[in-house]
Amino acid sequence: MAIDDFNLNLNREICYLCGTSFSGEINRDHVPPQQLYADLIRENHNPNLLTLPVHKNCNSSYQFDEDYFAVTLMPLGLGSYSGNAFYSEKLSKFKQNKKVGLIRKILGEFEPRPSGLYLPNDKVLKRFDGVRLGRISWKIVRGLYFYHFKEFLPEGIKKNIRIVSPGEKPPPEFSDIINDPIRGQYPGVFDYRFTDSLSHNFHYWALLLWGRIILIIDFQYPACECNICVAPWVSM
Repeated sequence: MAIDDFNLNLNREICYLCGTSFSGEINRDHVPPQQLYADLIRENHNPNLLTLPVHKNCNSSYQFDEDYFAVTLMPLGLGSYSGNAFYSEKLSKFKQNKKVGLIRKILGEFEPRPSGLYLPNDKVLKRFDGVRLGRISWKIVRGLYFYHFKEFLPEGIKKNIRIVSPGEKPPPEFSDIINDPIRGQYPGVFDYRFTDSLSHNFHYWALLLWGRIILIIDFQYPACECNICVAPWVSM
């Protein structure tokens, strides 16, 4: 089913963010966040982005974390057409004194000498707010899961999330899904793969941002109580 057909024709009676029936003000949420697509990309390519209806209050509760998610990952996106466009757009807005507090926070996440150590080849350490980064990574998966399976995933279930930076080798289990279909409508900006066939009710998702950054999210289906599928990886 094409995204526009899904947006228009699927009868969805609950908000995928809270799992309750619709009431009050409703708006549409982009999955993934629209701001990952730079204005230049949207103007030149007019992408038909996936949206889902949500409660307005639910949607707005993620806004600050979505802003952080996009900007903290922004430096890692440099080197691709879409990543460079996004970086240039955000840099221009920062020069106009927009979101000054956010950019100061991001600049503070870079450490040229972590714990007094000198890193080779002029490298610097980049830290992240794992809670905020994980919250939006999981929000994207929840939206895509709802799109594909028409089922609600709670925000608080156990999941594991990791970042694979440009040039970094993905973990060994990533090879299990490398031949699965790519799902993104505009893979130059956002792409994803997933599988639920590795073990029991274990789901493994990989998101690709700007062709540069891989986010890996794995979780066990909430109704499954076997508790044997989730590997002891770092959780956010």
